[in-house]
Amino acid sequence: MSDTVTKVVDFENIEKRFEEARLSSEWKQLVKDFKKAKRIYVIGNGGLHFTAAHLATDCTRLIPGKVVYSLDSTGYITSNANDHGYENTFIRWLETAGVDDSSECMLVGMSCSGNSKNITRTMSWAKARGYSVGMLSGQPSKRLERGINEVAFNVNYFHTCEVLCLILFYQMVHECGAACPSIKAEIKRKDPWAIGDE
Repeated sequence: MSDTVTKVVDFENIEKRFEEARLSSEWKQLVKDFKKAKRIYVIGNGGLHFTAAHLATDCTRLIPGKVVYSLDSTGYITSNANDHGYENTFIRWLETAGVDDSSECMLVGMSCSGNSKNITRTMSWAKARGYSVGMLSGQPSKRLERGINEVAFNVNYFHTCEVLCLILFYQMVHECGAACPSIKAEIKRKDPWAIGDE
């Protein structure tokens, strides 16, 4: 048996950082734009790519009248990265999305560094075409075009940024007047006999 003490992962006082982000004018603007948009596209790399898919699924199913998309096709990603360059993958996705009225669309970018070239380029591309745009970043971007709303967390770790992005979108569900169901409520909804009369 070892006397080694297991170190607990550092989430950098995540509840405090969540509150700071939630109360920021940048977050309030992002919420306002999100509420107005009918079609929302969410982009991110690495872990944030899967965060985008997770939040797109839950926002679409929990917020009435909202359709939130993420790019989940590995074939599409690799094909377009090969044919058009990785920095243009998300731009190419939006070009082929069949958007007729971009004034009803929003693009949310997520980047731990704030400087992911394919994210910042796509943000500028979307802004130039009339999309509402907003960025969630672990550090303030040095690459993002001026005038693009950015909620910067000022965190040190990728995992903190990724978790903050996800929990902020659960906050978005509530700010849009919907709610995240409890596990027991979902069990009871699916099978009323599963948990008895509680």
